[in-house]
Amino acid sequence: MSPLVKLSRTVVQCRKCPRLVRWRAQAAEDAPRRYRGLAYWAKPLPGFGDPRARLLVVGLAPAAHGGNRTGRFFTGDRSGEWLFEALYASGFANQPTSVHLNDGLKLRGCYITAAVR
Repeated sequence: MSPLVKLSRTVVQCRKCPRLVRWRAQAAEDAPRRYRGLAYWAKPLPGFGDPRARLLVVGLAPAAHGGNRTGRFFTGDRSGEWLFEALYASGFANQPTSVHLNDGLKLRGCYITAAVR
């Protein structure tokens, strides 16, 4: 198992910050009407993309009803609409959209992560 895979697994299981744990759970419980009834990820998000990337995209934190809902940074929110279209146009992504964790998005030469999980 690669060090990056080990790190990703550790990140997803982390509960060291009680305030963030509560925030993730609260956002999932109080989902806006358009997302009610959907299962939320509500766990820390691991980075994703090409481990040999030459481009690193660092977000601030997962959006309450974007990444916190979908399990992937910038996925399912407005900022992601712009970002993934730009990554696609620049040859870093295989598709211009990212709507959920298993939507087929693949990054080439790009890795996405965030400062806060």
